Formats: sequence, structure tokens, C-alpha cells
Amino acid sequence: MKLLETFDGLLQKWRTVFSQERTFERARRLTFGLLTCLRVHLTSTAICASGRQFQDWSADYRVCSRSPWEPRQLFDVVLDHLPGLLPSPQAPVFAAIDDTILKKTGRRIPGVKVLRDPMSPAFHVNFCYGLRFVQVSILVSPRDAAGPARALPVRFDFAPPANKPRKNASPEDWDNYKEEQKKRTLSLVGVDAIASLRASLDQRPETRQRQLIVSGDSSYTNHTVLPRLPERTTYIGRLRKDAKLHYPLPAPSGKPLGRPRRYGPQAPTPEQILKDDSMPVVKITCFAAGQLREIPVKVLRPVYWRKAGVAMPVQIVVIKPLAYRLRNGSKLLYRNPAFLVCTDAELDLPTLVQAYINRWEIECNHRDEKSLLGVAQGQVWNPNSVRRLPQLQVAGYSLLLLASILSSGFQRTNEYLPLPKWRRKSIRPSLLDLLALVRDQIFATATDAPLLNFDDFTDAGPPAAVEPA
Repeated sequence: MKLLETFDGLLQKWRTVFSQERTFERARRLTFGLLTCLRVHLTSTAICASGRQFQDWSADYRVCSRSPWEPRQLFDVVLDHLPGLLPSPQAPVFAAIDDTILKKTGRRIPGVKVLRDPMSPAFHVNFCYGLRFVQVSILVSPRDAAGPARALPVRFDFAPPANKPRKNASPEDWDNYKEEQKKRTLSLVGVDAIASLRASLDQRPETRQRQLIVSGDSSYTNHTVLPRLPERTTYIGRLRKDAKLHYPLPAPSGKPLGRPRRYGPQAPTPEQILKDDSMPVVKITCFAAGQLREIPVKVLRPVYWRKAGVAMPVQIVVIKPLAYRLRNGSKLLYRNPAFLVCTDAELDLPTLVQAYINRWEIECNHRDEKSLLGVAQGQVWNPNSVRRLPQLQVAGYSLLLLASILSSGFQRTNEYLPLPKWRRKSIRPSLLDLLALVRDQIFATATDAPLLNFDDFTDAGPPAAVEPA
């Protein structure tokens, strides 16, 4: 089946999200236009890409500003197809969480705040105006052979900071601001997104009993996220190297004196585990950087971390520095070690480390969304549009990735356009390949049975003849 037909079939399932048929058709045309337009990805260019620049454009702008629809429901199509992408009926669901900044230039856009630029160097912090979103992506891998995972976004929640009052504001305003700051932290938005994903999985019989394994970076490995994890959910995250750990509490001998202890004796820190030569090194095989590799790790379990609480035993996994060379025959270099914490003390090491390696795919999502899809380029001012337009673009992007898997699998087939000469090989199709193929199939079928309506292009006809004076 062609990629374009599969993608349009997935978009047809959005009909139940919108209250009116005409609203759905506008959202469908807008999604096609935002994906296929060139240069700047704006609502106006999307309207031109769908051939409606000679009609009233106000209704297309009202799709994101006035129409009543819930953005999270756009991602239900991915969750409905998730059981068919998993290797077995008992296989867990892997996901990754991270936040991203959509840079803006207008300071008065609703939700725009001064944020720390993550691309600034460590020795000089830069600031930028931007919108803050928290994204959760489902990680799916090939079923028949080892290969790179593909991240399908399923949540893209708006997370604006609290509005800071003026300097001469009343003490009550400053107190309310401090309370609002605590409620709008990225950790709370992230754990709410995880709980929402868990609730959506529970609504489907085929994913209700599956374990949800979420991997994230150190910004979500804290006392806010770990104790609030929903049932049947495991979290894997980066841990600081000097974290204080404790062994399980030994059985009491005799009558206890004083306040009862909650934690056992202190365990070694992750950095001490790395440097301790007496601890055995386990080599596990994982798919990373294009091929299967042996990764040396050290593990300590079960232990307790005060940030997770006394009711949650965890395991600490230390990935030793991996050796690499910049080119053949060059000096042997080493990467930095990785210190991981897992809230499931019984999770096997290959699954744990592979889930952490696949987390990098959400960074590829951020690059595609901002560099190729122009998620941050929309020039809208309505508070609903500021939140919904990026979510509509990310949902369309997620369905396009899902359509590529359903139509041609994870591998790059002959259906896609040939690679440039400077690209020797490609294991899977990139977003550029998908967009090029969609545009090619749209123009190839436009004369026979177009999926988009291009009848709105007016034909001015030949220029009128000028009579001689």
C-alpha cells in the first residue's frame, strides 16, 4: 500500500475527535498542507499548499482557536495500532519523555517566557524567548531482527511557566506566584503526561496489563516524579554520580531503641561502584549505533534512594566508559560513564539498557519537529492556537511515521526516492524521505484521484486583447 493512502487512512480516524465534519476536513487539509509546504511552515503557506488561497481563510485559522477538540485524542490512533507493533502479547510498552523549547521572537505571545537556551555552552548560559512543551514518545523496534527503534509521539503537552508579577505588586500577588510556580514545574507536567498515557493504555484491553517502561534524563529523576508513578509503570533515568544510597533494612535484633530506622546501612555511590574493582562487570548485547554491541555494566540491587522513598526498591546500573575512535588508526578515546536508576529492581539488564539507549530517538523527534516540520514557526496569537497548532503538527508527524511502518516496515525499500551520492547507506527512511515520497505521490495522483482538492486554483485564462487606439 502506498504511503500516502496509509497516511490518509490514519487521518480519517480523526473524525471522532472533531464535533463537525467540516472542522475535520479543515484540520485534515491543514495537516497535509503543513507537512507538504516548503520553506516556512505557517498556516498561510499550508492554505496555499492545499489550493485554498483564493477562498476565505478565516475558518482555517479558527480550527485551532475556536473549535472544541482535545489535542490528546489526536494521538489515540497511534495507541490503537500499538499492539500490532509489539513483538508478543506480553511485551512491555517502551516510552521516552523529554521537554523541548520552541523559540519565538514575539515577547507578548501567550505562554512565551524567558527560558534558558539548552544549546548554549556550559561556560556561558544564554537565554531566549520560547514556548515550553513536554513530549512523550512510544518506542517501537523491528520484530523480526535487531534494528534501530522508531519514536512515535503520543503526548505533546504545553507547559508554560507562571506569570511573574511586577516589582511593585502586592505581597499576595507574589505569594500566589510562588504557589503557581510549584504547580507548573516540568516534573509535574511530565508525571501528568505519564499518568495520562498509562490511563490511555488501560482503556484498551490489549495494552491494559502491559508494563509501561519510561526512560528519561536527570531532570525527571527526582522526588516529584518517582513517588507519583502510576501502577504498572517503571521509570529508568539518569542519576547523579554522588547519589546517597542505602541497603535494605536488616532484621531487628532485640528491642529497638529510639526512633525506628527507615533505611539500612549506606551503600556505595554510583561513582564508587564504577571504581570498585571487586564488583563484577557484566557484558550485555544491545543494538546501538547501527549494530549489535557488547556493553560492560555494573549493577547493584536492591537498594533504596531517598528521592524515591522507602517503599520503592531500585537498582543502580553503571555503564562503563565505551571506547571509540574518530577514524581508523586514530587515538583510542572513551565516552563518559552513565549512571542509571530503575524503579523495578527485578528488570533484566538487556531490557533496561536497551530502553535507555532507545531514549535517544526522542531527541531525533525534536530535531525533525523543529528543523524540518517548522513546529515553532506558526505565527498565531490566540491562546488556544498557541497551544494547539504545534500539537496538531506533532500529531500529524506521528501519524506519518506510523504510516511508514504500516506501509513498508522499518526498512528503507525501493519505493522511496534514491539516496544522494554522498549517502552510502540508510537503514530506515528519514523524515526527508517520507516527505519527499508523500509529495511525489500527491503530484502523481493529482490528475486521477487526488486526495486533496486542487479545484480552487482559478484559471484566469488568456490575457484580454487590447484594442488599438
